[in-house]
Amino acid sequence: MKKKKKNILPVVAGAVAVTALVITFVNKEKALEEERLSANEYYKDVNELYKENENKDGFTAEVVPGSDAGSSSKEVEGTLNEAGDLVINPGDIGEGATFFQLNVKGTDMAVMAVKAEDGTIRTAFDTCQICNGSPYAYFEQKGDKFQCQNCGNVYSRDMIETERGGCNPVPIMAEEKTETENEIIIPAKVLEENSGRFRNWKKL
Repeated sequence: MKKKKKNILPVVAGAVAVTALVITFVNKEKALEEERLSANEYYKDVNELYKENENKDGFTAEVVPGSDAGSSSKEVEGTLNEAGDLVINPGDIGEGATFFQLNVKGTDMAVMAVKAEDGTIRTAFDTCQICNGSPYAYFEQKGDKFQCQNCGNVYSRDMIETERGGCNPVPIMAEEKTETENEIIIPAKVLEENSGRFRNWKKL
């Protein structure tokens, strides 16, 4: 009796399919890595162009409407309580922003606080909602305006903490913090949830 020949086509087809999946996965990872490298080069090139031309006539990215020659903003080390919450004294906050420097579980980051025209204290993370991921996605104050150092977009003090989305400072809304006359508390959970935005922050 003749033995039936085994049909190896399904086996071959399966092997081809697995190989194709592996190749697709590898190519996808390679493409993502190239995209990340390309993005970093883009951010670097934009910033270099930005800084090279900042004092030249006709370069508008640096033009900040209503700005003055200086700024009273300052950087300070943030104070964390035992629970890891950031504690801010409202009495220390003025029209010149205070940038609270923090290290949350190994990630360097910062929270900005500034007094708006209506007297309220506005808080936000010192990184751009669109540009975060770039080492230049942080803000500098010029007069009553804030400018993202990556994209050049400008925001007034009164725009801080008013909206989500778009290219503006990541807001820390009223429902995300506790505010009294004596202190503003931004919970450790909120800090940790946003720390990922700072993974490449200021790594120039």
